[in-house]
Amino acid sequence: MTIALRMIKTQHAHIVKRRGAIAEIKGAGLDVWTIIGYHRLDNDAEHIQKIFPHLSLAQIYDALSYYYDHPDEIDTILARQPMSEKDARALQNRANTLFAGRKDLTRLQVKQRAAELRKLLN
Repeated sequence: MTIALRMIKTQHAHIVKRRGAIAEIKGAGLDVWTIIGYHRLDNDAEHIQKIFPHLSLAQIYDALSYYYDHPDEIDTILARQPMSEKDARALQNRANTLFAGRKDLTRLQVKQRAAELRKLLN
């Protein structure tokens, strides 16, 4: 049984909010706080795209923009999400595996893989 999550649009084209009002990158299976976590480790947008090649630079920059519009929201989430470097690398590798060849996936397959990635993040 699949449960549909209601997505709420934001003023950012690539960002939606889901359950509990957590901001995520639309259709990517990654929350904004994930991108901000990498950004805080001195990774620029181009390097983050190498880490998560299924993301476009527009999606990454929109996540950064969302953060600067809502720093308290994202900082609160990051404070509750301690992640070791080993865990971060494992997550990165899993995300890359899930979304390898994304252009060849159906919309349903992308949604399923995004849901799987969300489970790993929570």
